[in-house]
Amino acid sequence: MANNKGCWKWAIVGGVSVVLVFAIAMIVVFSLQKRTVLPGCEQDETCRSDADMLDYLLSMGQISQKDGLLVTWYHGANSKEQMKAALSSDVMVLEADITIEGLGTVNETGVAIMAHPPAIYSDNTVEQWLEAVLASSKKGIKLDFKTIKAVGPSLDLLRRLTEEGKVRRPVWINADIQRGPNVGISIEVNATQFLALIQEKYPEATLSPGWTTRYLPLFPNGTYTRAMVEKMQELVGALPQKVTFPVRAVMVRAAWPHFSWLLGQSDRYTLTMWQSASDPVTVDDLLYIRDNTATHQVYYDLFEPLLSQFKQLAMNTSRKQSYYTGGSLIPALQHPGDEGLSVEWLVPDIQGNGSTATVQLPDREGMILLDVGLQKPAAGDPMPIVRTPDGRALVLESCLQQLASHPGRWGVHVHIAEPTALRPALATLATLSALGRLSRPVWVGATVSHGSFRVPGYVTGRELLTAVADVFPHVTVAPAWPEEVLGSGYREQLVTDMLELCQGLWQPVSFQLQAGPLGQSPAGVVARLLEASPRATVTVEHSPGRGLYASVRAVLLAARAVKKTRVYYRLPQSYRQDLLADVGTH
Repeated sequence: MANNKGCWKWAIVGGVSVVLVFAIAMIVVFSLQKRTVLPGCEQDETCRSDADMLDYLLSMGQISQKDGLLVTWYHGANSKEQMKAALSSDVMVLEADITIEGLGTVNETGVAIMAHPPAIYSDNTVEQWLEAVLASSKKGIKLDFKTIKAVGPSLDLLRRLTEEGKVRRPVWINADIQRGPNVGISIEVNATQFLALIQEKYPEATLSPGWTTRYLPLFPNGTYTRAMVEKMQELVGALPQKVTFPVRAVMVRAAWPHFSWLLGQSDRYTLTMWQSASDPVTVDDLLYIRDNTATHQVYYDLFEPLLSQFKQLAMNTSRKQSYYTGGSLIPALQHPGDEGLSVEWLVPDIQGNGSTATVQLPDREGMILLDVGLQKPAAGDPMPIVRTPDGRALVLESCLQQLASHPGRWGVHVHIAEPTALRPALATLATLSALGRLSRPVWVGATVSHGSFRVPGYVTGRELLTAVADVFPHVTVAPAWPEEVLGSGYREQLVTDMLELCQGLWQPVSFQLQAGPLGQSPAGVVARLLEASPRATVTVEHSPGRGLYASVRAVLLAARAVKKTRVYYRLPQSYRQDLLADVGTH
């Protein structure tokens, strides 16, 4: 009887064990089904559908650094044959087009398929395409929607595949949602519906909203306008996703002021430069875009041999670079991520006087500060001149022409010391820029009179902004408060009135602050000024005549602590060295 009980006991234990083993096996199988992860894809933030494409490719070892120029593309991987060719290639990102089977005909089925108009039939559905690409590759995905009807079903499919753990790489959702250059009729995908569907069904993606475009070689062609670019910002500015704007490469340089502005609106933004086969894109135009952006801000989806020619020159760090006068100091003088303290302000030395005077610079790089007044000759028009504290002078045009041959990285900070010099100085800048002799960042600043800091003898704030807009808008504006109103620091009303003056300013702005009065100001002045615009910066100034370095040390460090990449310093070299030592950035 005891033996029988023992047999029954072991039988029960054995049965329970079998059930447990079976249950564990089922859990493992279910987990594997839920998490289909290809080898090499780590379980981290880079292997997500909303991950940064460069972070993903870097983590996979496909690129060596975060540089959009290193990314390779495959176009129109739509049919099964094209898809197989793309999957067997070494390209990093697959681009494919999505429409609806039989779109616009009696045979329309509502099934999302892989085809580029005018084609409305395909041997490959979106579901088949995604299943194949996700199961057999680690390539990034860009889905280009040609009709709003295909967006909802495709995003539902992406949602299911993501929840099953199969989408472990960046996904870009693309559509042309605005009418763009040279397009006379409305053929764009409905912007409101497109963006709403993404937010509702699949927000875990990078947005790629573009413009419809048309370009005809040998015919007059327009380019992207300011209104087009600002409208796009209105559509996507408040959305949470990363955004890459597809832009037609042949048109971008002519519209660069607008795209420079757009990239400055958010760290989430990049551009994807694309080329149609017949577009006469030049290497020089591409190099200009390259020079005026950080390497992670632009992708280049271009044809050969143009791509290889461009890449060879772009990677040559010794070539002479050309900068947009109205652009940020990044990357011209400040590497992405570096703090503003890395930029030094330099005062030129003028040798001689009058027409034979020459300008000499310290053997360093940085922003060259020019104090500009107006000289009224016995005959002819008044001329803007650069003045030194000891009274020597050099015509502004001659000064800038001489600086044009100066090597290294530098920009120009034109400080208008006399109100009457403002428009003539801007006219000189505009002329030299049009001639290609001013390919550096340019700031134009003045002490201004406005609102609660209205003081006679200074250029009015409105006149500074109006003159810039009328004569040469491609600059950074650098307004300062009159010293006469700063006895109690930068009081709230002073800051409010300056912000009101600069509200909606299209140009970048760098508010000029004196360190001494800043130390007497209410807390939060620097932060409040920086909040005025994504492109706003602050420049803190101090000179030996206003006190020793120790008297403003705490103020300088406090300003740096607010946002060190967006705070600059106009300091004597010895004071700057002291500050560098204090922050440990030697």
